Amino acid sequence: MFGNDRFVWNQMLAMMNERYQNNKALPFLGKFKLNYLLKPLKKEYLFLKNSDSSSLQVVNEFLTQSWKNFFQDKSGQIGKPRFHSRKYLKKSYTGKSII
Repeated sequence: MFGNDRFVWNQMLAMMNERYQNNKALPFLGKFKLNYLLKPLKKEYLFLKNSDSSSLQVVNEFLTQSWKNFFQDKSGQIGKPRFHSRKYLKKSYTGKSII
């Protein structure tokens, strides 16, 4: 799960970085649009089908929130979201709770 969450974060971040560099005037991709892109990503990378889909949706939600923080920060202290490394010591997994 950790590797798949990291993989989705990095893939979506690369796509959003490229989109931002090519045309900064394009509309911001929200979490629902990113979640829509999970389906083709799962078809391309079959190992993602073994993941909990709710955890991948949470990854998209966190990525969307980090981009919003970057755009709303007027002080310049918050930078663009970064890629996640395999060597990062703290591994975390978050899923949606169903009540």
